[in-house]
Amino acid sequence: MKAKFIPLYIIALSITSFSCKKFLDPKPPKNVTSAGLAFQDEKIATSTVLGMYTSMNGYNSQFASGFLSTLMSITADDYYYAATSYDAYKNNSLLPSTSYLDRMWSQPYAIIGQANSVIEGVANSSLSPSVKAQLTGEAKFVRAFCYFYLVNMFNKVPLVKDTDVFKNNNLPQSTKQEVYDFITQDLVDAVGNLGDAYPSAERVRPNKKAAQALLARVYLYTEKWDLAESTASLVIADNRYKIPEDLKSVFLKTSEEAIWQLLTVNTSTAGVNTWEGFSIVPTTTTGNPLYRVYQTTLDAFANTDKRKLDWTTEQVYNSVSYRYPSKYKYRTATPVTEYNTVLRLAEQYLIRAEARANIGTPAKISEAVNDLNVLRGRADVDLLSSSLSKPDALLAVENERHFELLGEWGHRWFDLVRTNRAVQVLSVTKANGFTASDMFIPIHENILKTNTNLKPND
Repeated sequence: MKAKFIPLYIIALSITSFSCKKFLDPKPPKNVTSAGLAFQDEKIATSTVLGMYTSMNGYNSQFASGFLSTLMSITADDYYYAATSYDAYKNNSLLPSTSYLDRMWSQPYAIIGQANSVIEGVANSSLSPSVKAQLTGEAKFVRAFCYFYLVNMFNKVPLVKDTDVFKNNNLPQSTKQEVYDFITQDLVDAVGNLGDAYPSAERVRPNKKAAQALLARVYLYTEKWDLAESTASLVIADNRYKIPEDLKSVFLKTSEEAIWQLLTVNTSTAGVNTWEGFSIVPTTTTGNPLYRVYQTTLDAFANTDKRKLDWTTEQVYNSVSYRYPSKYKYRTATPVTEYNTVLRLAEQYLIRAEARANIGTPAKISEAVNDLNVLRGRADVDLLSSSLSKPDALLAVENERHFELLGEWGHRWFDLVRTNRAVQVLSVTKANGFTASDMFIPIHENILKTNTNLKPND
């Protein structure tokens, strides 16, 4: 049997500086141990699982450390970057040669490789059944999470299900439906394996409700309205999660709204709370706020909306006032008070509202409006009427998702694309217009060179 290798903390992140190498390298990095040894010891096996989260949040400008949120927000109409670095995203002129697109592919696959190693290693180990279930559940959750973003960015992607790198380096792309079926099964398995209790003192490792929260999103995206409604309801019913009145508390590491967060890992820059805050918050109170919320987006908020007042910040630069996104308040601060929040309760209300609005009966639309009003009430804006028509209810959901989830994890971009609203909405905001072809994110040319079976995005 060929030896398999797994990382203890960080898989070979040289994948990030991608060239023409295979995106799955059969040679193990130096900081690994063979799976046969690692998974005979519970502490080492758990450390290997924790290494997945370190890989996701250990460095700046990585897929899961705020970079996906930044790039997709700029590509949509959340905010833009005032310098030229991300003009291709702001202008929706992405090409296979555009910088950073390779990271959005190679980094999720690196994490998927880690998850596959965990799943195989645990299955062949002598660990206790409860530990096997927990670690397998976490790995399947993380694998599903990565595939969710891969398929929503690139539509058709290879399904890497194991650690056979020689086979996987030449896999063809699976259809979007095949990928979603795989994601759904991974999350159903994760729900079955994970316990209700968090396996850590903080909410930085997924539990059953985290898996259900992501599964509810998947059901929404695949238009399984009844399942999206019922699964989101399971999360909402858990009294550990609350919608706090104080918006400034939502992204703290102690947030009662958080369902899953990424633990702060300062591997290169002391005092970082979140890499998103480190990138976006201006260096001084008089400095240039390079990340600026689109004026059309600011104008869409009600004047009293606390989300505009508390989650964006005004700064004057060269006698001009700009607002920058400020859900995360700190570039650096000690001790750490903010964690990168991945899943939170407000999204579950929005998922349930959209599912109910799509079911479309008067009773369900009334319930959808009630869900939206939970968030509108917290934001101090007028409550919606329960007698909205179905089209008006769906538009209200779209707007509420924009206000509530602005700048988070690419939600706005994925929402506009999946509902086929991108052209109508973004052609108003984008100075150079927006056409249907702009909805497709190309696979980077260096990625295409690694596998002759890969085809460019449609």
